[in-house]
Order: sequence, then structure tokens, then C-alpha cells
Amino acid sequence: MLVLVFIVLLFVMVVLTVPIGHALGITSFIAIIYGSGAGSFSPELVANRLFYGINSFTLIAVPLFILAGQIMNAAKLTDRIFNFINKAIGHIIGGLGHVNVVASMLFAGMSGSATADAGGLGAVEIKAMKDAGYPDDFSVGITGASSMIGTIIPPSIPLIVYGILANASIGHLFLGGLLPGILMGLSLMMLSTWYALRGKYPRTPRAKMEEILSSFRTAFLALLTPVIIIGGIWSGYFTPTEAGATAVAYSIFLGLVVYRNVSLKELWDVFRESAKLSVRVLFILVFGAFYGYLLIRYRIPMIMADYLLTLTASPFLLLIIINVFLLLIGCFMSTLVSVTILTPILMPIVTAFGINPIHFGVIMVFNLTLGNLTPPFGLVLYTLSSVAKMPVIKVVKAVLPFLVPLLVVLLICITFPQIVTFIPLKLM
Repeated sequence: MLVLVFIVLLFVMVVLTVPIGHALGITSFIAIIYGSGAGSFSPELVANRLFYGINSFTLIAVPLFILAGQIMNAAKLTDRIFNFINKAIGHIIGGLGHVNVVASMLFAGMSGSATADAGGLGAVEIKAMKDAGYPDDFSVGITGASSMIGTIIPPSIPLIVYGILANASIGHLFLGGLLPGILMGLSLMMLSTWYALRGKYPRTPRAKMEEILSSFRTAFLALLTPVIIIGGIWSGYFTPTEAGATAVAYSIFLGLVVYRNVSLKELWDVFRESAKLSVRVLFILVFGAFYGYLLIRYRIPMIMADYLLTLTASPFLLLIIINVFLLLIGCFMSTLVSVTILTPILMPIVTAFGINPIHFGVIMVFNLTLGNLTPPFGLVLYTLSSVAKMPVIKVVKAVLPFLVPLLVVLLICITFPQIVTFIPLKLM
């Protein structure tokens, strides 16, 4: 019966559009009363566990990367990066489609968010592709699909949340996302080439070497951002949290001192909006951690693991079952919310099957990220609709073909865990 309280009650409230933080809190309190009895309800326990849920140095990385991404968008670093990549590779078959993907891969190393990619860099990409004569469907589709790389290539906000809830190394998770992120980009570039050959899409005239070098000099300091973040974590010079602080300081330096395209008033607005978003995220995480604590206390995941062991003893088959479930969940909840709710439920199960938590974390975030491109609650769909001024139903039709290569890469990463674990095991 407790399983119904924990899971069914929570999802009923989500369907009824109760804010997820409140839904997690209400479910947790009802579970305490039902599981322990009203007489043994301890306010001190609740207070201690809620505090424990956010008493984490690593958790500070979440608001820091949110702030860094907002400042980078305000400083228009995306424009400089896009212009350089366009000069460098815009002339090859697939043209701006390839530029779109490579720019998203670079921006992924700065923002850690698919929505930030679609709303910031996506606006630049779609306008450039429209001006060059690319079909609207292709422009919107490749932009939406390439933005998915934002939560896989480090830094990744959902991977930070997973690492905290699963007690997994965030540094290992970040490095584990590198190869899958690169494979995502390559698969989209292959599809872009096919579309370009079939539709005879235009290509940017080959730039002169002087133009490429000039655009590189203009974008050089912006391009250093992912190098500093990933290189610092990779080398062990600083932790993911310190990487977030470095990203914030560096982006402020670029916006205020170097490029001087962000005023103090604009910076204050960015801080205020980032604070609002961070508070919403942290509120969810507080009750998500408490919800996870109660799940373990009442042995709900262990009960579910015992049941799954009666169905299959194969870790691969279990991952397939879980991933089909995650694809469905991603249609109805955001990536961050899904990770917060499902990590405490699924981690004991995959651990019982001997599945590497780094491998599972990356494919879980990869899978749930695709929900940003699926109706009815795909956040990137609505972002693209606003940016491209296109009805949501047309955006959905535009992005569907681009989901195919991403699903193929997801299946490859499920089948071959070494793709995820190779770099973390070799370098850390």
C-alpha cells in the first residue's frame, strides 16, 4: 500500500498540475503519517532531513551554472561562436546544419541546459538559416535536436542533480557525458548531410583564411569557456562547484570588461532572474531528497527490485525496460523533475543488478532530455515555437525525424557501457 502512496499519489498530483515541489512535500508527509502512524510523527526528523537535503557543497554548482548560462546569453557569446564556426565549416555539404550542431556542442560546454541552448543560441541559428534560404522545418528541427546535447556534454545541471541524489561522482558523470555528446553531434551531422544532398540546400561561400582567423580572434575568449570548465575538472584543478564559480566570474569578466556589452543594470536583472530560477530548482531538490530518504527508509525500491528480479536477471533487459519507461515519463515531466523523483527509486534497483551508476546516470539524463522534444510538455518545443514564430504542432513535426539518430545513439550507449565509462575510468 505504501507503494501506492509514494508513487501513484505523486503522479496524480503531477497530472493535476500541483507544483512538483509541493507534490513531493505533500506525498512525503502523507507517507510519514501512513507508514509510521500519526503518533510517531517527528517534526525534528522532517526539519533535519530537509536541511540535510540541501546541506551540500556540490549543490552550489546548480545555481552557479544557471547564472553562468544566463550571463553568457546576455553577453551574446553565442553570436561570436556561431559566426566563427560558420566561417570555418559553413561551406561544406550540410552547411549551416553542421554549424548549428557544432555551435550547440560548444555552447553545451558553457550552459549545461537544453532550454538555454534553444532559447539563446537557437535564436541566432534559426535566423541565420532562414536568411540563408534553408526550409523552416529543417532549421527548427536541427536546432531543437542539437540543443539536446546541452545536458550531456559537461557541465550538465541534470547530471549534477543525479550525482547528488545517487551519491555518484559528478566529475565522473561529466566526463562520462563527453563521448555520448560527441556521438549525438556526429549522428545529427550525418542526417544533416543527407537532408542537404536530397534538398540541395545552400552552402555558405568558402571564407578566406583571413576571415576565419578574424572571426576566431573575435570568438577566442568565448571559446575558452568550455575549455576552462571541462579542462579544470578533467585535470582535477577544481571541483564541479568551483568550475561553476569560475564560469560565473569569467562570463562577468567577458561581458563587463572585455566585450562591454552587458551593463550593470542588465547584470542585476540577470542575477535576479537566475536567483528566481535557482530557488525553484532548489525547492524541488529539498523535497526530492526528503522523498528519496523516505523511499529508502520504507524499502520501496528494494521491494520493486525483488519484483523485477522475478521478471528478468539480465541487466541489459532491465535497462531496456527502464528506458522505455523513461521515454514515456519524459513526455509528461521536465528532465530535472524526472531526475529528482526517479533517481531515489531507480538507483537501488540498478545497483542490485550490478549496473554502473555513472553509466546509468548518463543514459538516464540522455533519455529524459529527449522529453524536451516530445509533446505535450516538451519545454524546448515551446521555446522553439516562440523563437521561430511557428505553431507548436509544426515544431513537433519538424523535430520528429531528428529524434531518430538520437534514439539510435541512446541505444548504442545502453548496449556498450564503455562509451560512457571509458574516459572516467582512464582519467580519474
